[in-house]
Amino acid sequence: MSVDITAAPDTAATSTRGRVAVLAVVLGVTSVAAVAGGLLWPEPAAGGETYSYADIVADRDLWWALLTGLSAMQVLNIPLQALATMFLVRRRGSAWATWGAALMWIGGGLQGAGVAGWAAAYFYPTDPGVGAAAGEAVVQAANNSATLFAFMVPGAVLVLLGTVLQCVGLVRSHAVPKWVPVLQLFIVITFVVPGNGLAGLLTSIPMAVGAIGLGYHAWRAAE
Repeated sequence: MSVDITAAPDTAATSTRGRVAVLAVVLGVTSVAAVAGGLLWPEPAAGGETYSYADIVADRDLWWALLTGLSAMQVLNIPLQALATMFLVRRRGSAWATWGAALMWIGGGLQGAGVAGWAAAYFYPTDPGVGAAAGEAVVQAANNSATLFAFMVPGAVLVLLGTVLQCVGLVRSHAVPKWVPVLQLFIVITFVVPGNGLAGLLTSIPMAVGAIGLGYHAWRAAE
């Protein structure tokens, strides 16, 4: 009696290719959507990082949809970038990629939770049933609270550090062209250049192209 085992490796390879293809597609879609979300992101009337009651109340539904959507996409995009890099970097540079992935997963979770909390902190007080005076007081209290960005800032820093580590791993491994990690490193500039509006395109487009390139080369490697 003989057993044919030749189909097993082919099946496993096909399954891997399919999963990496899904990863690449989701990475591409969420990266492009993040660029569009940055263009829709409103500017605070008084400048700075926080918004007043008047900034939010007229477009509270758009604000809610935008922030919760960006939060959901971020929770997908950041871990998938980390997974794609770990898939590509198998030997030289793998320690950099692994530690970077760990920081990105933790930071992405914190950042996603922070953005969702930020959306809630503005959405519910601006409900018409709350009343303008009470809602404005709650928004002002949220803006003056250190907890408003308590998850977002540490999460963003961890994602930044994790991305830098993974880029080092990609460069050392020669698994992708150098333009891929170079474009991903535009995340460093986001701590200086605003991430919304037309100015945000200076960083969001290169980062999106870098993420799409990462997914593409992961798919090519699976092939």
